[in-house]
Amino acid sequence: MVQSLKELSQVKLAAMIGTAVVLIGFFIFLSLRISSPVMAPLYTNVPVEDGSSIVAELDSRGIPYELRANGTQILVPSDEVNRLRLAMAEIGLPSSGSVVGYEIFDSQDSLGTSNFVLNVNKLRALEGELSRTISSFSQVDSARVHLVIPKRELFTRDRSEPTASVALKLRGVSELGKEEVASIRHLIATAVPGLRPQSITIVDSRGRLLARGGDEETAGVYAEEAEEFRVNYERRIRTTVERLLEQTLGYGKVKAEVNAAIDFDRITRNEEKFDPESQVARSIQGIEELERTNERNVDENVTVGNQLPDAQADNAGTIASSELSRTEETTNFEISKEVIQHVKETGTVQRLSVAVLVDGTYTTNEDGEQVYQPRSEEELEMLEDLVRSAIGYDVERGDEVRVVNMQFAASQDPFAEDTTLAWLKDDLDTIIQTLVLGGVAVLAILLVVRPLVARAIESAELAQQEEEMEQAALEGTTGLARLTDGSEDDAGEEDMINIDRIQGKVKSSSYRKINDLIDKHPDETLQIIRSWAFADLQ
Repeated sequence: MVQSLKELSQVKLAAMIGTAVVLIGFFIFLSLRISSPVMAPLYTNVPVEDGSSIVAELDSRGIPYELRANGTQILVPSDEVNRLRLAMAEIGLPSSGSVVGYEIFDSQDSLGTSNFVLNVNKLRALEGELSRTISSFSQVDSARVHLVIPKRELFTRDRSEPTASVALKLRGVSELGKEEVASIRHLIATAVPGLRPQSITIVDSRGRLLARGGDEETAGVYAEEAEEFRVNYERRIRTTVERLLEQTLGYGKVKAEVNAAIDFDRITRNEEKFDPESQVARSIQGIEELERTNERNVDENVTVGNQLPDAQADNAGTIASSELSRTEETTNFEISKEVIQHVKETGTVQRLSVAVLVDGTYTTNEDGEQVYQPRSEEELEMLEDLVRSAIGYDVERGDEVRVVNMQFAASQDPFAEDTTLAWLKDDLDTIIQTLVLGGVAVLAILLVVRPLVARAIESAELAQQEEEMEQAALEGTTGLARLTDGSEDDAGEEDMINIDRIQGKVKSSSYRKINDLIDKHPDETLQIIRSWAFADLQ
């Protein structure tokens, strides 16, 4: 082995030493990698302020950690994750960076705080709590909430309504649907007194307007609510039909689709009817007047005689009397009246169309194969009648129900859970990593170590063959000299080369080395061949 290494050139020797160093380093890395603990995320998307505090706490506890994603992700050994999260929560980490909630009042002394500062801190606390709540949504990374709550002035009747603005930073390329946006608006509206959902504006980090504030979107809100009502109604009818028929046909054997035409117009109609035949005297009012007058007839001529005291009595005329009477009676009748207010609310179903697709039956033939069998017309009619009863079929409304029997395509149960590799989920990353490193090690052994060992063995064998050939050449020369001297007995006792050793396949490198020996020692080679020839003749 040492002799073969000495015969190698400096380039080959340096390559072998470098390869050995690389392999040793690789195996050291592999052993350290396998023995090192598996790291798992402790926190992700941590603000810089909280990240520095958490790292300092981990250093004080002597726990190894890794920082990734520009320091926003902290990894610790997987078996320490739960314990460290509880420990960090005990000391108030993470504290959500600059977002503060009602804990702002824990460290303040209200004795020397002005009313203005208390109101500002109250507004900050409410905004912070809402931001934390919205940030807990799975699709939201962070949120900022800005509230504008006008102060009510004294001696004023009109009051400005509060408004709110929300800026959302979404996770990755995720987007919020209409339901998620509506839920955020209602969440904020119910947390702030006097705030309406229509007064809340929501934008995302890309500058897209998710919800427009103001009364101008009322029509759009009504349209969304109408569409949502129609979709929910169709889903309810579809679920009812499928559940009903699955009780008989089996799970996954029924598919139903519903199309509903719904009228969302709200109509109010008032009617007032009078019945002249049914009249009742409600009140009677009577007035009676009697007037009587008495008049005396006197001489209207004015004379001196008439003006004397005794003359007035003598000249008294006759007395004339009159009487006037008037009677008035008023009767008020009450006529029966019927007032009808007919309100037609929104959401009236105008027409309903239901399409039901059912699968057939399957039987097993003699070969064990499943054979499809369609359902009979009588069974389909029974199913159609059952569907009509379930949806409230109305002929006058123009409803339509169709039940069709067709073979379903083979599919697996969507609710079936594959538990074959369920036990590998927790340690799947570690197992894959170990297999990859093991595969690399095996490839390194097969592609690097094995050729080196084979080359070293081959060099040792070639060196041994050269020594044997040189020894044989020396022995052949000595035998030939003895034969020339006539010492044939001693020559017959000398050891000869076993020809079996060089029979069969010979490597090209060995062939080249033999040619080199022949070129270097032509006389000795000729003597060896002659000795072999004499040995065969004997």
